[in-house]
Amino acid sequence: MVKNIVFDMGNVLTIYNAREYIYGYVDNEEDFRWIKNHLCSSVEWLQMDRGTISDEEAAASVCKRVPAHLHDTVKRFIREYRMTQPPNPPMEALVAELSRNGYDLYLLSNTSHRFREFSKYIKSVAYMKGIWISCEHGLLKPEKEAYLDFLRMFALKPEECFFIDDTPANVEAAGNLGMDGCVYYGDVDELRGCLKRNGIRVADSLE
Repeated sequence: MVKNIVFDMGNVLTIYNAREYIYGYVDNEEDFRWIKNHLCSSVEWLQMDRGTISDEEAAASVCKRVPAHLHDTVKRFIREYRMTQPPNPPMEALVAELSRNGYDLYLLSNTSHRFREFSKYIKSVAYMKGIWISCEHGLLKPEKEAYLDFLRMFALKPEECFFIDDTPANVEAAGNLGMDGCVYYGDVDELRGCLKRNGIRVADSLE
């Protein structure tokens, strides 16, 4: 029986449109590609999420391979990342409902130390009984040890957990350890249907 609902953060608890977000810092397609490919999809980004380099170290490394006119943009992007996030009211309502229905809620997210600054702007985080963020453990989803570390940290049984993430590989990795889950594609009503099919007490839709 599922007792615990485990959430990813980005594109699950929060709304994040990468193109729209990056274009808040650049004004042309070429600069967009530089930021998307050499910052947001970089090894340094993963290292920040793993907690093995600082924001300053990541910026310095990325700036070695991007045009000089983007150096200040790289530094500002890293410094301000996720500090402003659009609310996701349907998901916030679902999180509140699951909490009222007696489920313990947890966060399992790949994110950097900036989380401790910007998480106060995410309403759903307040419902979490436990928070596991990758940078504080040196592990990243979908690594097996990340899930095992999460389960050990909160003394949870995988068969009593249900995992929601927007990345199929992360949901598959959880399933390989006995934690059922569902990929979230941005449709909260679809997610509600998935939860109900797995025996989780939740309404069909937000009235």
